[in-house]
Amino acid sequence: MEPILIFGHRNPDTDSICSAISLARLKELKGESAQACRLGNISKETEFVLKSFNIDAPKLLSTVSAQISDLTRVEKKTINHKDSLKRALEIMTEENFSSLPVVNSKNHLRGMIHVSDIANAYLNIDYSELFSKYYTTYENLKDVLEGEVISGEYPSGKIEASLKGVSEYRNIAAGDIVITTTLLDSIDDLIDLGVNMIILCCDKDDVILPRDSKTPILRVNKSLFKTIPLISQSVSILSIMNHEKFYSFSTDDYLIDIKDIMKESTQTNFPVVDKNGEVYGTIRTKNLINFTRKNVVLVDHNEAAQSVAGLKDAKIIQVVDHHKFGNFETNEPVKINAETVGCTCTIIYGLYKEAGIVPPKEIAGLMLSAILSDTLLFKSPTCTEKDIQVVKELAAISGIENYEAFGMDMLIAGTSLSDKTPEEILTMDQKEFSMNGVKLAISQVNTVDVKGVLDQQVSLEKAMAETNAKNDYQLSVLVITDIVKAGSMLLVVGEPMLVERGFHTTLTNNTAWVDGVVSRKKQVVPFLMAASQGV
Repeated sequence: MEPILIFGHRNPDTDSICSAISLARLKELKGESAQACRLGNISKETEFVLKSFNIDAPKLLSTVSAQISDLTRVEKKTINHKDSLKRALEIMTEENFSSLPVVNSKNHLRGMIHVSDIANAYLNIDYSELFSKYYTTYENLKDVLEGEVISGEYPSGKIEASLKGVSEYRNIAAGDIVITTTLLDSIDDLIDLGVNMIILCCDKDDVILPRDSKTPILRVNKSLFKTIPLISQSVSILSIMNHEKFYSFSTDDYLIDIKDIMKESTQTNFPVVDKNGEVYGTIRTKNLINFTRKNVVLVDHNEAAQSVAGLKDAKIIQVVDHHKFGNFETNEPVKINAETVGCTCTIIYGLYKEAGIVPPKEIAGLMLSAILSDTLLFKSPTCTEKDIQVVKELAAISGIENYEAFGMDMLIAGTSLSDKTPEEILTMDQKEFSMNGVKLAISQVNTVDVKGVLDQQVSLEKAMAETNAKNDYQLSVLVITDIVKAGSMLLVVGEPMLVERGFHTTLTNNTAWVDGVVSRKKQVVPFLMAASQGV
């Protein structure tokens, strides 16, 4: 069974990563299969936390779009390159296919065979050169003719003899395969000539005595006129397979990427190959309708714009979040765990207690770290008494006695931005919003050196302007939060009215200091939202 995928928002912060890991561990402890994921690179702060508790970073997840491996129906029929034309036609008729993927003995894709290829082969076959010009096997011949070996030792493998009719008696040589009937008393003469094999056409009631000879006699209960055309159907697929280019896909390919290819191609069946190079099956356009949706859990976010690509193809089974809900829609009922607390991990710890499970020491450390990060050591207005109480309980479980000192070390570890490009600074923790028709982005970084960040102001403004143009934002705001002074410097590019009206300030050189503002959720977004509505 595929694991439940648990992930936070894009440009993940410490809460997003620690929430995903902690909830995945809880589900595993409850006997469920779950995997923590991330939607972007981890920050220095988060890296510090993971190293502190010897936890690996979650798997990077780029999309949950449906893949070929998620399809509920994939045609599994293939044809081996040594199989006969008759076998190919039987499968095509049974499955209503016009083509089939051709595989070798290792089930690796060799090509495609079409009904038209078989029809053209029938029209052009020269029976006198059948076995010399086309590849076939004794096994195929016996199967196609539904023959019974009544005498001698029937050979195996590739047929390399010439096909002759008994009427060509004067031209028959040792090693030939001869087709004859019971009307002609020629069996013993052919054996004496040293022929390779005798195909004997007769009625089902005819009595044919076996010969004391190694020369095989293949009895076929059909007339000569029916037998000869059947022999051509013993030709192996590889003899007539053309080498025209065709489309094939991988089990990991996303449906959204292959739909247009399938729609525009004249090809009707498309082979699919797995990661081992073996043919997984074939798909047709109609197969793309039904697929198994990946089960996902969203933590620390609930809006599609902040989530993974392809979310509409997935099944959201749970949301654990401490943010407002906006434009959140699902096709099916979903379990929601939401509280007005400062951190998602506060909610997840409550889920541990609800399940009667004490989190492992390292998981307790992760959740403690996330709460200290999101509440800025309890200085953020989003912090609640519950967050503080949970940190105390988690500190006891994790063995971190001085959690204030640990939290400050964590924040300081994450505030060095000297090695970050302007683009990286903007996208470390960036979220998109729409406020009364105004589309904007708000980024936030925590630091102990606001001046050091503003030394890159020209480059930051250029990057913000490019972001605005690329995403049709009317405004970009970078909130540079000083974790010691408990305030923020706002750097604004775009229409400044919302910021100036929302914070009752005037920008100077595109910047303004706002004392006491440390929370984007409670102290930036609400004021800008109110300003957009003229409040």
